[in-house]
Order: sequence, then C-alpha cells, then structure tokens
Amino acid sequence: MFHRINKNLNLQLALLVLLTGWAGWAIFTRMTFGPQEGSMFLFQFLAEVWNWNDIVIRVFALLMVLMMTLGVIRIFHKRHFSETQSYMPGVFLLLLLNSGKFLYTFTPALLTTFFISLVMLLYSSNEQTGKMKDLIFGFGLLMAVAICLDISAFGIVFFLILMIIFNNVTSFKDILILLLGLSVPFLWAFAVAFIVNGTSTFVESWQHLVLFVPVKTFTSLRIIDYVAMGWFVVVTVILMLRSKRLLDNKLIVIRQAFNNVNLLLISMALFLCLGMVPFTAALLYLLLPVSVYMSMAVVRKRPWILMDLLIVSLCVLLWL
Repeated sequence: MFHRINKNLNLQLALLVLLTGWAGWAIFTRMTFGPQEGSMFLFQFLAEVWNWNDIVIRVFALLMVLMMTLGVIRIFHKRHFSETQSYMPGVFLLLLLNSGKFLYTFTPALLTTFFISLVMLLYSSNEQTGKMKDLIFGFGLLMAVAICLDISAFGIVFFLILMIIFNNVTSFKDILILLLGLSVPFLWAFAVAFIVNGTSTFVESWQHLVLFVPVKTFTSLRIIDYVAMGWFVVVTVILMLRSKRLLDNKLIVIRQAFNNVNLLLISMALFLCLGMVPFTAALLYLLLPVSVYMSMAVVRKRPWILMDLLIVSLCVLLWL
C-alpha cells in the first residue's frame, strides 16, 4: 500500500491535504494546554497567552506542524535519501501525529520537535569554515530558547555535539562555539535579573522545575500503553535496519546524513525522560527520525507487505 502511494505524487499530495486537515481539526477542536506548573518559564509565558486568547496558540501550533511537515520533506530530499520526488516523510509525520493524538495537548515536546526540524534543515557539514562557525553559534542561541521552553531540548544540544564530533574536523573548537552561543542568553537573563533585583526569582524558576515525569509515571500506564511503546521500539529498530541496508551502496555523504538521523533518535531517546511530558506523549520527540525511516523503507522497487503491516499496526496501537 505505502509502496504504491510512494509512486504516485498526486495521491501523496491528496493525503497531505487530508492529514493536514485532520491535524487542523485536532488543534482547533481538541487541543488543550499542558500543565504549566513546574514547566520552563517561557512555556509558562505561552500558557498566559493561551489564557488570554487560545486561538493565537492554536494558530501557532498549526504553523509549527506545517513547518515541521515541509521541513521533514525537505530534509529527505536535501540529504538525497530518495532518488525521486516524494512527499512520504510529511505523510508519515502527519499520520503519526494524528494517530498518536499528539496534537490533543500543547506540550513542550511539540515545541522541541519543531526546533529539531529547524536544526536538521539548517545543519550542513559542507559549509565554509567561517559560515559553519557562525551557524554553530546561532544553533547555540537557538537551543537556549528551546531549553527555556522545554528542558528536554538538552537532547538537541547533545545531538549537535555528537554531529560536530563525527562530521567536523575542528570538533573541539566548534563544540566550544556551540556552548558559548548556548550560554549567552542565560548569562544575559541572569544579568538582567541581577540588575532589577530579581536574582532570587530567576533561581527559583529553575528550582521549581518538575523533572523526570516519564520515569515517575511509567508504572501507572495502561497495559495498552506498554504494548504500544514496546511495539514502537520494535518497529523503529526494524525500519532503521532496513533503511541502513538500502543505503549500504550509497555515497558516503548520504550514509553520513543517515547516521545523523540515527544520532538524533538516540539523543532524544536519552533525554525524553528528563522533562515533564508524560511517557506516551514523550514519543513525540522521536517522530521526526521515525518518519524518515518509514519513508526510506517504502522506496524499494518491489513492495514488501510486512512494512505496511508494521506501520499500520503501530498507528493503530498509538491511537488506542
């Protein structure tokens, strides 16, 4: 099924429209705002905007979903994972977002996933040295904003450090530049707080954070949740291995880009437990790399019915 859809661009576009409409319906009719107590201070600011006018946040959420969808499609082609035009990454991302009901609650995970798509779009190890250092410094500034929204965004920082180590020659200097860019907004915020005698408030905003919610709530999940998460892991590993086999004979730059996707999955899997997003909702952190794996798994010339069964069964379990 998905193999045939991959061959028909018009059908892919139609699915994109339908799935986008489904996402828009979920955002404007079902979405609620996640708990703000114990969250990062910028996320609390968004909560105040929601209380003032929730339509603003709903429109913002829809725009983020649209940009994530266009971003993952562009990432797929920019990294040359397919020899032909395909919108399947966007189809799979929207399918996972909708089937998993990830858009029913506005959580920090949605914001972090948006920042992940930005980083994957902008990063390129082939940039000239000067531009590359400016880009890495800019990533540091961007990640500081992401962390002020969601503490689990430290996973993106870890991902960037791993990418720099494996892809860049001057990795140590570039890591220092990244950390410098990351520290600038926090130093500036602390300086402002010190000037206005708000240092204690600034410190308390960090002391009151609620951390490791996925770990604390793991034992209280439903049985179907354990089954869905276990199957999510199994399907992801199968898709990853299949994608690797398809790229074994590709150019080294393509295999390097695929390894970056693997690093992203590993980094976010390690840090999804850090924040205040419940475990089932925290799977959102992993959807972008999984949608890339799914898209790569259906590009083979001959269809494989097992792929359809794996993907459909995963979506059904996420819905339940």
